[in-house]
Amino acid sequence: MRGPQARIEQLAAHMRTGQMSDDEMLQHANTSTSSSRKFRVALLGAAGGIGQPLALLLKMSPLIDTLHLYDIVNTPGVTADLSHVDTPCKVRGFVGAGALELALEGAELVI
Repeated sequence: MRGPQARIEQLAAHMRTGQMSDDEMLQHANTSTSSSRKFRVALLGAAGGIGQPLALLLKMSPLIDTLHLYDIVNTPGVTADLSHVDTPCKVRGFVGAGALELALEGAELVI
């Protein structure tokens, strides 16, 4: 199993080589979300003052089907709160340094 740093480097390299032009991004954003590809997102620092409202906004996005929340403390509470928001997006919480690799597993976007 690869470490978190290797996964981050792989994601960063992918993002550099596959960047979309502004027109492509607008076209992608304006397409119907029912036929659009859904993304798995990992949010690091999810229990903080910026992470909590950002997690809520991400949970409400029709483009995200799985949201992994990670922080060193308090992630279970944020995860429980977001689980009550009625959207199709699935939320999983990860807490502590040992869970970082699991939180990043399969993520297509890391914030």
